[in-house]
Amino acid sequence: MSQENIIYFSDYICITKGADGFYIESYKKGMSVDEFNKIIGRHPEIKITSFMAIKNAILFAPKPPVKFGEVKDRISVELSSDELKAYIRLCVEEWEFSGDARVKLMEEISKSLEKAGVVFGIKEDVLLDGLCNNKQILIAEGIPPEHGEDAVIRMYEIKKAKPAIKEDGRVDHYELNLINKVKTGDWLGERIDPTPGTAGKSVKGNPIPARPGRNYPLHYDKNSVREERKGGVTYLYALKSGAVHYEGDRISVSNHLEIDGDVDFKTGNINFDGFVTIKGTVADGFSVVAVKDVEILGTIGIGSVKEVVSKEGSIYIKGGIAGKNKAVIKAKKDVYTKYISDATVACEGSLHVGLYCINSNITAREIIIDSPKGQISGGNIQCETKVLSPVLGSPSEKRTVISVKGFNRNTLKERLEEVMKNIETLKNELVKVKAEVNAYFENEQNGKVGSLKAEDIRQRFNRIKNELTELEEEKKAISDTLRTRGEGEISILKKAYPGVVIGIKNIIKEIDRPIVNTTFYIQDGYIKEV
Repeated sequence: MSQENIIYFSDYICITKGADGFYIESYKKGMSVDEFNKIIGRHPEIKITSFMAIKNAILFAPKPPVKFGEVKDRISVELSSDELKAYIRLCVEEWEFSGDARVKLMEEISKSLEKAGVVFGIKEDVLLDGLCNNKQILIAEGIPPEHGEDAVIRMYEIKKAKPAIKEDGRVDHYELNLINKVKTGDWLGERIDPTPGTAGKSVKGNPIPARPGRNYPLHYDKNSVREERKGGVTYLYALKSGAVHYEGDRISVSNHLEIDGDVDFKTGNINFDGFVTIKGTVADGFSVVAVKDVEILGTIGIGSVKEVVSKEGSIYIKGGIAGKNKAVIKAKKDVYTKYISDATVACEGSLHVGLYCINSNITAREIIIDSPKGQISGGNIQCETKVLSPVLGSPSEKRTVISVKGFNRNTLKERLEEVMKNIETLKNELVKVKAEVNAYFENEQNGKVGSLKAEDIRQRFNRIKNELTELEEEKKAISDTLRTRGEGEISILKKAYPGVVIGIKNIIKEIDRPIVNTTFYIQDGYIKEV
């Protein structure tokens, strides 16, 4: 090769430039890799394509000429995969960055960009003051698309019934909202439409479409709820006055009977397929039976009523129960009341009593006396898991029987695992059905899907949601039970008097002396106390 093609020469190696790239020839061993790298560093125009050729030439000298590199492009242009960014890499002489040569270099860069199709978002400031060798330089940047925002849904929130405790320690049942009542035309929910988004622009000047936001269906009972669109928002309003509740994700307004005064000879006995609110009281000898929740809001409470029954819901009696050994209260779920005297109360959930429970027959999953000054005295209390009261019995040593059926902790743990597995299975099912619902909902706007199929999807969706709700409630109930001490608990927060008989899992213990701040529980077949 001619002298002018020699890039580097020493006693060890010779680097030459050929028509198709760079070659290395070695004469003897002794050159280190670091020394070779320093040589290459002085020649940025060399793009190494074979490190193996270099290694063999240096380590196994002498070696004949072998190609190890190519000539780097003076200006290489590279685009990101989304074409939102363009980069250049320069391999030019250093003197080309100044004077008239710089102007020519900028023109050359512009032509290279044009050849690569880069016509938009070119950074003029980088061209003027930001060029250098052997570095990836961001030279152009497009406008990314602004994807649309998904639909936003807000729905009516059901207030949970929970008795509040005042600072003075008294239970304030006036704040308990058992039934969520609405009137015709009241707001029940809304959905803000998704936005289409804004298209972007690539460095090639091509539009980049934006992804529109996803729309979501509003689940509601069309017989009791209507929708209305206003300015990009779909609102849900009650078609009738009633009680709001959810079946799965579907909001409904159920029949709600509201009696302004008392249940007495003017109204007769109440038997209603829905929710019932009585603003007064229930006269002695009369009955109230409802499928859903019942609330009796009179401050004087009720007396020797025949019965108050909720077949599927809860009961709230604001003023208390003075049953005169005649009143019967039954609820599928929970019962809340200020006090109970001489009555029979049965519920499958929790019984919350504000002040006291005297001479009454109680059956519940658990009974909780909310006031720090509350007490249970006299009567027969039968619970599944727990009894919690500040005081049990009375100074007169009135016979008070407290019985907790108890449970098997291992069996409950197994059931909890089963419930959690079922919940996970249903959640996976729900994801699939939601995808169907969303697909239907998007196509429904264009009338591509028939209403029969839509109704089938909705029914499956609501069935799964209802099953999930039931399982979640069971999970919570089991978890609450497992927090009970032992396998059945009777907690006395302040004092218990002689005359109180406690039983847990049929193991009986009679209190024969006053005791304070004690919890009884069963473990290993014995009643223990802490």
